[in-house]
Amino acid sequence: MKLNYMQCWNGAMAILRDHKEAIIALAGVFVFLPTLLMAQFVGQPALDGTEDFNGITAAYSAFFGENAVSIILSNLLISFGGFVIFFTIAPSHSGTVAEDLGKALRLFLIFLLANILTGLATFAGFLLLVIPGLYVACRLILVPMIIADHGERNPLEALKKSWDRTKDNGFSILLLILIIAIVGAITVGVIQMIIGLITGLATGGAGWPLIENLVSSLGGSALQVLFTVVIGSIYYQLTGQESDVGEIFC
Repeated sequence: MKLNYMQCWNGAMAILRDHKEAIIALAGVFVFLPTLLMAQFVGQPALDGTEDFNGITAAYSAFFGENAVSIILSNLLISFGGFVIFFTIAPSHSGTVAEDLGKALRLFLIFLLANILTGLATFAGFLLLVIPGLYVACRLILVPMIIADHGERNPLEALKKSWDRTKDNGFSILLLILIIAIVGAITVGVIQMIIGLITGLATGGAGWPLIENLVSSLGGSALQVLFTVVIGSIYYQLTGQESDVGEIFC
């Protein structure tokens, strides 16, 4: 089955519409809040104009060493929140948000192991140049949906099923993800720039870090939610569930 971009986008918007209350609540608690707290209280590595690779590496190593616990906890919360959303939008979903949280918690270790395996496979692809790495990542993009929809407890089997479901669609998925990522990044960047200019003018150049971090965190959270529902829509389409999806997406 070939991926249809228009159907995929319309499906993603319908998923977002039909599950907006649960998605907003989950993204707000597990994605937006940790991102905002990290931006406000941890910040970014102090590069101080460093341009050489060794200097940048040293700055990031020092930053991680000083903030390892915060970084790990934040990323675990964000990953967990995204994982719960996959349960909420899965075709087999039939419970409440509380039940989705319980299911996600029971399978979270499997999800993390599958992510590690996906990362290793993607890294192996990157060793062959950038495009093969991106291609592998796109062939394995359905792993979290497969775990959520089928309760898959074998990480390798989840990777295998994703690879099978995305057959002949790797580059189509790659192009779609790149388009969304580029347009989304430009949109968020422009909004951040405008907010930065406004706060800079209003404060004589000092800016309002909290307002700027709020906007940045909202933009990043919105992009993550968008990618999640797009992956959900790809899953619906490539697993041949158009009839069920049509009822949901009406």
